[in-house]
Amino acid sequence: MLIELMRPAGPELARRWVAALTRVPEAQRESVVEAVERRIVDEYASGGDA
Repeated sequence: MLIELMRPAGPELARRWVAALTRVPEAQRESVVEAVERRIVDEYASGGDA
């Protein structure tokens, strides 16, 4: 399923996301991911254009 969701952007997007996360201190990674998830949901949950 993850591969299907990323297909339009390709594996480069996943590589960039993982590379960025590795720069975040390990103790803070979960909170960073939660913040990004929250922002995505807030931005796109209304069903507007992506």
